Formats: sequence, structure tokens, C-alpha cells
Amino acid sequence: MILQWIGPVVAHRLPKYSSGAFLTALLGCLFAYPVSLACGDERIDADVKPRVVVLIGSDEDDPFWIQFAEFMNVAAGQLGLDVHFHFADGSLETMSSLVRAECERNVKPSCLVVQSFKRGGLRFLRIANSYKVPVFLINSGLVAEQKEKAGEPRQHLKYWISQMLPDDYGAGFDLTNSLIDEAKKDPNRLGPDGRVHVIALGGTVSHGASLHRTAGLMDAIAARSDEAVLDQLVAADWKEGFARSRCRFLQRRYPDASVVWTANDQMAMGAIEAVRDRGLVPGNNLIVGGVDATRQAIKAIQDGSLSATVGGHFQEGGWVAVVLHDYFNGLELSRIPTHFTSPMRLITSDNVDDYQKSLRAEQWQRIDFKQFSKLDQPDSQAYHFQYNLPPEDSQIGDTQTSTQIGEDRPSVERSSSNE
Repeated sequence: MILQWIGPVVAHRLPKYSSGAFLTALLGCLFAYPVSLACGDERIDADVKPRVVVLIGSDEDDPFWIQFAEFMNVAAGQLGLDVHFHFADGSLETMSSLVRAECERNVKPSCLVVQSFKRGGLRFLRIANSYKVPVFLINSGLVAEQKEKAGEPRQHLKYWISQMLPDDYGAGFDLTNSLIDEAKKDPNRLGPDGRVHVIALGGTVSHGASLHRTAGLMDAIAARSDEAVLDQLVAADWKEGFARSRCRFLQRRYPDASVVWTANDQMAMGAIEAVRDRGLVPGNNLIVGGVDATRQAIKAIQDGSLSATVGGHFQEGGWVAVVLHDYFNGLELSRIPTHFTSPMRLITSDNVDDYQKSLRAEQWQRIDFKQFSKLDQPDSQAYHFQYNLPPEDSQIGDTQTSTQIGEDRPSVERSSSNE
């Protein structure tokens, strides 16, 4: 299925191109728009906006990716980018075909933005590199054995510009602790052994985001083994329907469980329905939590059926647009980090109303995305993707709607201790 959205951080860096090489490439591309690290065979009129193609493994109805696309399109509209989204509907082969089809176009995209869906990242990077199409990795990165083969961005695959990945491990870790803390508030939620019993629903077993989030879950449980126990973790493939049926099964198998941990909000919605199917009250009898901080999840926190979610990383689409704006307009590669890491924010009833303001699409139009550009802010030494929305009226204070995205550092896993 193809959908066009209409609308308008490291290990090390590699040596930059010499000024002479850059001048030669620039002269060679006169009257053409640069579409790759070096001037390629395809030429685009200088008046044409850079064409950015975003390839996602999910389907077009996924609430998280809807928010991601909406936010990215607002930024792209300000920054002069022509952004298109394609969805693979959960198929690795479809994803690979989309990557290859874009690379084989007569007029190649200025850049591919792609996630390592079902561990296909290395394949996607290699395809793009073979066609000399710049590529930016988002959302889900390479696994360890793939990193050994690919190296760092621009090391072996020179058209791999950079990557921006959320702290999925931290999200799973923080969500687990929040749900355990909430469950412990009521002694009736403790099992016969005096501990909180947890059942968990992971995403696709081969997906890096699910692997990192469940690693955070397991480490958090291990650090609090005197307080909590993980009864069972099963995969529900990110889907609400699968989550509902598998959660019902787990509840029957583990009647003492009082926490349902899920690796995304769609599965959390399924878990909530599974709890109701048993005549129980989510948020009371069982504590449910998810990841992604979608609009649906925010409403569920407000009505009490969902206890917590972790997210904010939908904004990465906008930040990638800023980096690509700089890249297309001549910022030296040595000034573009090869890695960006974005922490995610824990959302509960304590801060849900403030966070909800960051999900209003009309508010995003008030953000000046050029303020984050190194080209438009020449004194900036690093990317700082954090902003406060000004108040709409005198009765509303400034609203911070983004967490800091750090560059030049990988996601840091927590020590196995009860923090």
C-alpha cells in the first residue's frame, strides 16, 4: 500500500571531503541539485524541492506513524522539502521492494529515510548505497552482528548519512518501574508471594524496537525481583487484535497478574479490551501501560484505563527534516553527526494534560524549525532539538513539548539496580 502525505546523537566521524574535492563536485553539478554525497548521475532542476522518501514497515493507519508523518510534514513545509511516505503493511519483502523501486527511478530521491524493519536495515542500506542514494536510518537500528558488517555511517557505506534512534531500552525500563509503582499502591494487586505479577506483550520478535524495549522490561524486573515477577512475555506483533486475544489467554493462565506491560500503545488498547472482556476494570483491577504516547493513549490515561505510556519520539521526523535541510544546502558532512539518540518521556496522569498540548497539529505550525538548523543558525555548534511553545493567551504558560535529542552518543543502558 502506498500513501503520499500531502503537505506543503556517536562512535566517531569519518574524514570530511577536502575543499578542493568539494569545489570540483560543486562545479560538476552546476545547474543541478545535489542529490547524493557526491554528484551522481541523476540531475534535478535547482528550483525543484529535494524529494525525501520515507519508508515505513507498518501500515498507514498506525497512530504513531500518523503523528510522525504529520509533524515531519510541518517541518518539511517550512524547510522546502518534498516528503512522501510509503508503508509496507508489515511485509519485509514489500519494504525491500519499495527501497529498490525508489532507487531504480529515473529521477532518484534526494534521500531515503528508512527504519530497520524486521532486521532489514542492512539490506536497505546496501541497496541504497549501490545506487548512490543517500539514506538516513530512523526509529529502529541495526542489531549487533549487522553493525559489525556495516560499521559506522559513512564508513563502509558512504551514502548512509546518519541515524536517529529513540532510547527504546530506557522506554521499556521506565514503563516497567512506573507500572510496578502504580500496582503497589493497592495491596489487593499483590500476588500470594507479596509481589507484583506482570504479564507482557512484545512486538514483532525480530524488530529491534521490541527487543530493546523488552530488554528494559526484563532488567527492571530483575532489579526489583523482591517486588515484582515477570510471569510471561509473548509476542503480539504490534497489533491491537493479537494483543487482545493473547492478553485474555495470559490472564487465564496467570490470574494473580495485576500488570499488563505492552511494547506499544496499539497493543495496550487491545490489552485494555481484554481486561474488560473478563468483567474487570483497567486501571483498577489491572494496571496497563504502553509505548508511543499516541493520541489514543493520552485519552486512555485521561479516562483512567491506561496508567502510563512513554513517547515523544514521533517528533524525530521533524528533526530529521532539519538535518536533511542542512545537508541538501551544503553543510559539511563533518558537522552532521552520524548518530542521534532521543530519550522518551514517561506520561502518566501527573503530566498528561501538559503533554497533550504537544499533540495538537495546529500548534506545530507555530514552531520555527529553522531555529534548529546549523546553516540558519551559524553560531550553533550542535543540534539542540528542544523548544517551548509560546502561550496562546495570557492564561496559559509556556509549554515544553520536546525532550532534548542528544547527538554523538548511543543509548545508555541502565544498570540492574533499583533506582
